[in-house]
Amino acid sequence: MAMNDNLAREINMQAIPKPVQQPEYQPGRVHTKKTVKRGITRLEIWVISFFGVVLFGLLVANITMAMQLSTTNRAAQDLRDQSAEIQTVNENLEQNIQELSRYDRVYEIAENNGLKMNEDQIRNVTP
Repeated sequence: MAMNDNLAREINMQAIPKPVQQPEYQPGRVHTKKTVKRGITRLEIWVISFFGVVLFGLLVANITMAMQLSTTNRAAQDLRDQSAEIQTVNENLEQNIQELSRYDRVYEIAENNGLKMNEDQIRNVTP
C-alpha cells in the first residue's frame, strides 16, 4: 500500500498546476514601453495657429479698449475740473454784483452826481 500511496501522491502532484515563475528583477534593466513619436499633424498646426491669432487679436483689442477708456476718463475729469473752476468764477461774480448793487452805495453815487430820488419813478426788480 505504500507504493500506491506514492503513486497517488505523484498523480496529485501532476494535477496541481505549477506556478509560473516570474523572471527575477534585475536592477540594471528596466523594461519600458516603446512609444512611437508622431509629429504634429497639419490640422493641429492650423488649429493652434488659429487660436493663437484669435488670442493675439483679443489681447490687442483689450489693450486698445483700455487706452480709450483711460483717455475718456481723463477727458471727463478735465471737464469736471473746468466746470468747477467756472462755477467758482460765477459765484465770485455774483458776490461782486451783490456788493456793487447795495442800496446805500447806489444812493451815494446818485447823490454825488446830483440826482434826486423820486419815489414815483422807482421800480423794484426782483431776479
